[in-house]
Order: sequence, then structure tokens, then C-alpha cells
Amino acid sequence: MKTSLKNLLNKGNNTVYSFADEFNTIIEYKIDGYDGKTKDKLKSFFDDLQKGGCMSGIIGDFIYHSDCKDFYIKHIEDLEDFKEELEDQLGEPIQNRHKIVHYTFVVWLCFEEYCYDLYNVLFEN
Repeated sequence: MKTSLKNLLNKGNNTVYSFADEFNTIIEYKIDGYDGKTKDKLKSFFDDLQKGGCMSGIIGDFIYHSDCKDFYIKHIEDLEDFKEELEDQLGEPIQNRHKIVHYTFVVWLCFEEYCYDLYNVLFEN
């Protein structure tokens, strides 16, 4: 049975957040540039994202601070809640080591961790 991309993206543990649909749309758009079946495209995209993160410019929607700021304002509560949950899991605050503008840092962190969770659910289990 062929699994649709939407079904794969909804297997993550973080689909309850207000930003999940927009993150999924970004992922859907990005994997169009990869070859192979849907799951192979996802894996390749996640591997590329892991290498350089959002900081590398791989996610066009989040290159500019102004775009990150708009996204952050739209989803501020869920993004900050997601960050706090990550910190609770780690048992310590997540440091902004590169001294990036806070809203950009939080958007990048949440997108990367959202994708990391999806990767784990789809490929590590």
C-alpha cells in the first residue's frame, strides 16, 4: 500500500502545534527537488537539513529575519511552548550560541526539531 506524503508528515509527535501545517507545507515543497519515492525524498531532505540546519539557507521561507519574525509573531505561543518542552526534555535551557535574533533562533530551532522528530518516527523506529 502506497503511503501518501500527508500521512507520513502526520505521523510526527508535534502535529498539534499551530505551526505544524505550515512546516509540513514547507517540507512538501522542499522535497520536490529530490529524486526517488516519497519516503526516500523525505530522508534525503532531512539528511541535508541535518548537515547545515536552517542557518545554511536550505529553507527559503526562513532565510530573512523579517520572514522569521512574521512567522514567530503568528505562532509565538506554540513556538515558545515547543521550545520549553524541548528544554524540559533536555533538563536545561537551549542556548542561542550564535547570538541570532531571538525570533529567528526559535523558528529555526522549532523547524529543525520538528523535522528531527519526523525523521525519528519515520526512519529510526
